[in-house]
Amino acid sequence: MHAAAPRILGAPRSVRVAADDAGLPRSLDGRPVASVRDEWRVDEGWWTGRPVQRRYFDVVLADGRNAVVFCDRRTGRWYTQRG
Repeated sequence: MHAAAPRILGAPRSVRVAADDAGLPRSLDGRPVASVRDEWRVDEGWWTGRPVQRRYFDVVLADGRNAVVFCDRRTGRWYTQRG
């Protein structure tokens, strides 16, 4: 019997985001965003070789589900941690 590889809960995974001119998410993987409930930035680790620069959004999708997404400001790529 082989042990299953450990899975990291809440690990970011790629998501396709269409954003408006202000950088606010308008759809996630083609699902419309009804509202942005909150926004915050994380800028840390600048003193290390692996700084983190992210812009997070807590959104409500048109179907009522919640999601937390972020844009990695260094690469421009979008990820979700919930949703």
